[in-house]
Amino acid sequence: MKIRTKLNEFLNSWAGIVSFILIAILILYFLIKTRSVALYSIVVISIPIFYYFKKQDVLPYIYGGIFLAFLVHLFLGIIFSTSSPVVAVVSSSMEHDQAEITHYSWLEKNFGYNRTYIDSWPFSDGFSMGDIPIVRNSNDYKMGDIIVYDAGQTAPIIHRIIKINLDGTYQTKGDNNLNQNSYEFSVKRGQIRGKVIFIIPKLGYFKIMATKIFGVF
Repeated sequence: MKIRTKLNEFLNSWAGIVSFILIAILILYFLIKTRSVALYSIVVISIPIFYYFKKQDVLPYIYGGIFLAFLVHLFLGIIFSTSSPVVAVVSSSMEHDQAEITHYSWLEKNFGYNRTYIDSWPFSDGFSMGDIPIVRNSNDYKMGDIIVYDAGQTAPIIHRIIKINLDGTYQTKGDNNLNQNSYEFSVKRGQIRGKVIFIIPKLGYFKIMATKIFGVF
């Protein structure tokens, strides 16, 4: 009860008002970034639901959770020097269901890499849909690193470096893809947001649900 009382006092103070304003700005930015009519509808429908929660003294916890998530994302972004410190895997392009065909055999056929060399790369087993990679900016991207980069698609690409070109650009490929995509033959340093340094398994399914339902990345 004391925690709830103090939280309500905070939210009714100037600091609380500022917090509400910041959250409102974030929600507005999120809505502007998406073109999904369904998402707008959900937000409108949510207003009376939030009002009900407010009557039950639950709404402050909801807003607090949203604000805390934003602060954590911001904090990690500062530490790892990247705008995308936490991403959710929304495709199966890095899974190893058919690794013998799509990964080992493909790399040996096209680049002459043997299994021992391939297995020496970071996260040699790839990762699965729903996992959350933690990303850090780097000044030195090496063979086998899994990088997050912009390629003019609806979402950043999370694929592995499979070759460093003579001009310093990178070639990438998803471990589970049969071939490279057209944008993967010359990835420039300026496109890269960072490389994967850690994987949190299965906590990204909420992001996948939002992507499938609302078209949000």
